[in-house]
Amino acid sequence: MAEKYDEVERSMGICSYASKCNGFAAVLKARYSDFVVHEVDANGNVARLTSLDNNLKEKDDTVAKPIDVEMKGIEDTSKKRTADAIAVKNDSEEEAKKAKLSNNDENELAATSLDSGSALSEIQVKLSVLLEDEIVKQIMDMISSWESQKGAESTNEKPFPPPKGVQDGEKFITLPLIENKETRRGIHMLIKSDLVKPFAAADTVDKKVRIWHVLFEKQMPNYGKFVKDDRFKKPKKPKKEWPCDRPDFLKFILYKENIDTGTAARDIARTIRLPPKGNRFNKGGSGQVGYCGMKDKRGVTSQYCTVYRKTPLDLMVLNRERKNKYGGGNSSRQGKSLLRVGHFSYVDRDLRLGQLQGNRFDIILRNVCVGKICAPNEERISRTTEVLQKAALSMKDVGFINYFGMQRFGKFHDTHKVGIEILKGNFEEACEIIMRLKDEEDERAKVPRKKWAERFVGINLEDERSAKDAEMKCAQIVVKQLGRFMNCETSIVSSLSRKPRDYKKAFGSIAKHMRSMFLHAYQSYIWNKAASHRIAEGGKCGVRCGDLVLVEDKGLKDGGNGTSGLKGKAVSEVTQDDIETCKYSISDVVLPLVGSKIVYPTDSTGDYIESLLEEDGLSKDHFERIGDRELAVGGDYRKVMCKPFDVESQIKVYKDPVQPLIQTDLMGVQNEPLHCIDVTTDADQSQAAQGEKIIIGMVIGFTLPPSAYATVALRELMKRPTSSTYQSELSLEGDCEANVGKVKKQEATKVNSTVGITIGAALKKE
Repeated sequence: MAEKYDEVERSMGICSYASKCNGFAAVLKARYSDFVVHEVDANGNVARLTSLDNNLKEKDDTVAKPIDVEMKGIEDTSKKRTADAIAVKNDSEEEAKKAKLSNNDENELAATSLDSGSALSEIQVKLSVLLEDEIVKQIMDMISSWESQKGAESTNEKPFPPPKGVQDGEKFITLPLIENKETRRGIHMLIKSDLVKPFAAADTVDKKVRIWHVLFEKQMPNYGKFVKDDRFKKPKKPKKEWPCDRPDFLKFILYKENIDTGTAARDIARTIRLPPKGNRFNKGGSGQVGYCGMKDKRGVTSQYCTVYRKTPLDLMVLNRERKNKYGGGNSSRQGKSLLRVGHFSYVDRDLRLGQLQGNRFDIILRNVCVGKICAPNEERISRTTEVLQKAALSMKDVGFINYFGMQRFGKFHDTHKVGIEILKGNFEEACEIIMRLKDEEDERAKVPRKKWAERFVGINLEDERSAKDAEMKCAQIVVKQLGRFMNCETSIVSSLSRKPRDYKKAFGSIAKHMRSMFLHAYQSYIWNKAASHRIAEGGKCGVRCGDLVLVEDKGLKDGGNGTSGLKGKAVSEVTQDDIETCKYSISDVVLPLVGSKIVYPTDSTGDYIESLLEEDGLSKDHFERIGDRELAVGGDYRKVMCKPFDVESQIKVYKDPVQPLIQTDLMGVQNEPLHCIDVTTDADQSQAAQGEKIIIGMVIGFTLPPSAYATVALRELMKRPTSSTYQSELSLEGDCEANVGKVKKQEATKVNSTVGITIGAALKKE
């Protein structure tokens, strides 16, 4: 049982191993915290979160203050200087000044009274243009009466309060019915003007305009509902002035648990109130969180991110959120999604996809079994350690076939099938594949899919109008039943609820990066099949005539595309002279991802790629003309073999099947210790062997270049499949593979009393 294959992996073209080293069985990703990833940036720096503090605190306290605060500080300084000046004056000068100020106050009050009188006279003149003299007199008498009371009873310390118990006839004057809409509009415009606004307000009831005194404005039925002037606006927070000598982007490390990068970026944007994509304030993508690579949901990852013109204080609110103080890495209990940020710095440019050197992986393999070993614990530990260390050394020296991992093809392994239909221009079938019933889904998710599949039951599809009505009604119901993470399905059904039977438009409503994913999945499917063919035909070591080798691969700094794309890449065909001079090795060989701008190998692998396309009803020409104009498939080149570097391993002995075996960044910040024994060295093996029940695990660490899959590297290490179908049957204690092929997938989630806890049961705990 040195090598195992899986039909699900084989169907995706994953069919070969690179070395003959013996493998072993182990549980992969029993908990999301068993998969730890640290991003390596373009300069080789590893993203590790070691502190949650604001390392730019001093700078933040002295810059980026609101303008009005800065002005207030100037005023306060001025007042202080004035007070100091007054303090040195003698008593007689102070008394003279007080008398002068008192006279000024009286003069100002008198001036106010004169201004009020002149304003009322001007108001009367303007009203006379619109209304009859008798009505104007009633309005002016009402306003003057209340203004007189205000002037007599109010003081600077206590303004005149709105009177209580006043009859409606004293609060407002109702004008006669005015049929002319323009005249009514003119009256309202006058009342809203700066001249009249301090004295009166107006509303309309049954085409009759009512003129209110401003004292009773809040008693108007529609007070504040339609008025757009500044009186009813909430005061805005002062905007911060960005220092001209500070770079525009804040760079930071994002630590996340059990959440994918895209969702985390949206949560951050919402929390710190970044303008949405496409907003007029979002200039050049400044409203988005920038990052170099997408990290999976099921894992603990640290990566570099950027945001536009934000300070550490804006982001540190993320460090104060939620219940899960220490994260899921330190516990056997249920894990929630979690975000933390730290290590801030200001940079001139935002981060973009592909601007990284690779990723550092530290992965836990639980309940390692290298075969049935009937021996004392100490001998079992020693023999297992020997096998694991040989496997790690083999992977380091030989590497692995650079397959696209199973996650490339989606949870239900059908994303490449959608890609085929897109290339054919059959958008109805593409939508149908996305919406069809999935056997592996839970019952709650199956309900809307079943309803959608039955939308045309009893409908004559030749009657287009009836078909559209049936689909629209069904879509309006189904869209409310779809789950939170069913984004593609929600986009399709929402579009069809508005424009039924327009499947091209429905597919186009899916986010662009998601639509591209379907095409990339098909490219990956063909590449995997071609790689297995090349290894089977040409071997795993040398090169042969007709192979393609990468002779130029410029990085982003040199004007290339980085991790993906053809820009900056050039290939050459291997000749007999190249073979005789040993110019190239298998590590230089590349295979194309099918597209409109790539060169195909001239050996049997090139012919095999064409035959694969024909099986799916496609040709090279289909990549030239795609029905979706926003999508383009130029193609790319990918190395057949990949070698990890900085490979390290530890052998751990533990007793709780799901206890932590590796310290996450957040556990390190919180000083959370591990409770397991590292038996990599012989000195600790005797101590670990004590006790009847022990479980052996492995922590394997390595660094991979961008777009290489850690799960594929682990497949090579263990010589075991990594598909969920196989993994779900493994046990977390006892004989790891005891249930493989003996129980149905549904039964694999239960606790087996004679064998132990299955991986399915552990997944339920998450």
